[in-house]
Amino acid sequence: MATLVLLNNFMHDFSAAGWIFCTVLLWSMLKNTIPAGDCEKIITGMLKTILLLMRLSAGGIVVFGIVRALAYKEYEWSAAAGESQVILLIVKHIILTFVFVVGLVFYRKARKIIKGQNNEQP
Repeated sequence: MATLVLLNNFMHDFSAAGWIFCTVLLWSMLKNTIPAGDCEKIITGMLKTILLLMRLSAGGIVVFGIVRALAYKEYEWSAAAGESQVILLIVKHIILTFVFVVGLVFYRKARKIIKGQNNEQP
């Protein structure tokens, strides 16, 4: 069971890292106006891939996070850290919630670009 919890925790962290990576990638792409022509098709294709990865990452964060929360006390609690770890977890999740919301803003912006692209095609 401990190995499964460890694997779950890895997947939760991996999903969070995927979300952060995609958020930074979207920010770097969307901070400029997307040019017209062939570049737009390439970038739109990239956006579709990034949005898929973000959906998978968000799902992983939720699913693996629930399992992690349920198993935390038994498999991860450190008596040496005591209650301080709860404060650190709260701070970590506040920071990551901010990153998640920023990513969600970029996600929605990218979806609008893709929808606009789909509406323009004959």
